[in-house]
Amino acid sequence: MSSIPRQLWTYRRERPVFVIVSVVTIVTLLGWLPVEHHLREMGMGLPYTFNDFSAYTEALNRWLEGTQMYVPQDNGGYFGEYLYPPVTVLAFYPFKTTGFDTGAVLFGFTAIVLLWLGLEATIRTLGYRLRIWERLGVLVMLFSFQPVIRNFRWAQTATLLTALLAFAFYFQERAESKTSAYGDGEVSERTRSLYRYASGAFTTLGSSFKLFYATSGAHLLRDRKRFAGAMAAAAGLLVVSLAVFGVETNLQYLDVLTWGKGWGENKAMYAWDTAAAYRPMHAFGSLGLYLKILGILTVIGLTLATRTSDSRMARHVTFALGVAVVPLFAPKADSHDLVVLVVPAVILLAYELDRPDGYAWMPVLSVLLVHVHRYVIVFLTQPEGNFPGAALLYDFGPYLQPGMWGTFLLVGLAGYRVAEHAALPGPETIRDWFDR
Repeated sequence: MSSIPRQLWTYRRERPVFVIVSVVTIVTLLGWLPVEHHLREMGMGLPYTFNDFSAYTEALNRWLEGTQMYVPQDNGGYFGEYLYPPVTVLAFYPFKTTGFDTGAVLFGFTAIVLLWLGLEATIRTLGYRLRIWERLGVLVMLFSFQPVIRNFRWAQTATLLTALLAFAFYFQERAESKTSAYGDGEVSERTRSLYRYASGAFTTLGSSFKLFYATSGAHLLRDRKRFAGAMAAAAGLLVVSLAVFGVETNLQYLDVLTWGKGWGENKAMYAWDTAAAYRPMHAFGSLGLYLKILGILTVIGLTLATRTSDSRMARHVTFALGVAVVPLFAPKADSHDLVVLVVPAVILLAYELDRPDGYAWMPVLSVLLVHVHRYVIVFLTQPEGNFPGAALLYDFGPYLQPGMWGTFLLVGLAGYRVAEHAALPGPETIRDWFDR
């Protein structure tokens, strides 16, 4: 298979929009680090504060000292505190032992490298083997991608969770192949079953820190063994959590969930935190929460309706849809959570390129829109900007969020493709689900 530049060249007449969008996106990401450095000097870039790492280490210290892990503030909230399930704090212990700054940097690098490896594995299962220089290019683009920058500099977990979901897709596809990953022999049925269980387990791990990532498990509804692997992993995490941290700490975590980090709030745009703001349902006001619930039910229904299709394409788009809706239907997601969209973007790009009537430019454009989201929000939230029409842009700001439109593009395309494989299930379909 030819290199990416040569493939783009061959598409120049057949898919000119795709080529233009791809070139702009690739060039932007490859050259973004110097631009971002300049933006930091202008006060628009993100500093290296590693804010969240302090919450991780403080929770670890409290646990090691035998005190309460989740400490509410005077107002009863947990803002700035550890907000993940108790068992997940163990993942940060190796990094804590190296010191604060070193540990935060190592954690960030580990997450990025794992995502890099997960995306490379995903791309390989989709039929393309990256050359060494292409792999290095992907690594540079990941370091330059704004949600990854945000995750790294504030020591957040979304990059790590995205990596786990990429491996979940990889294991799903390995389970469907009868040949080894290197084409040097056949894979036994037992090994393929283990891949199915692993795909489910990694899906659970990808949702273990932030429970609203659970929509990524839509593909589990298509395969009993993947579903079993996910449930076994969830049960294992719960047992470890109860055994290590006790019942009281786990019950305290339920109070953290009840608090919910301000879920359901619909602040005016002037009050948005430009470093993290992502409000895809802002225009719908109080109806936004009900639309999210309806959206989740729709994803479940579409996934169940595709169970009659065993095609490779149905597997791909179902997985892509479940992951793509994570930030859209979350009670509250921030811009750093948008990194999760790179997995469905890669899957849908391969799918659309395989179709002569495909919209391959849409997943690429969604990545570009997500990348520029935070920088555009900074301008949109400044009504006294030094350019004509700044006040007008502020008035329409909630409708101009690039990350919102990038999400809409990706979810809309994935939903449309899943619907093409859907069929109304009958009694035989439901019975077949338990037999598979």
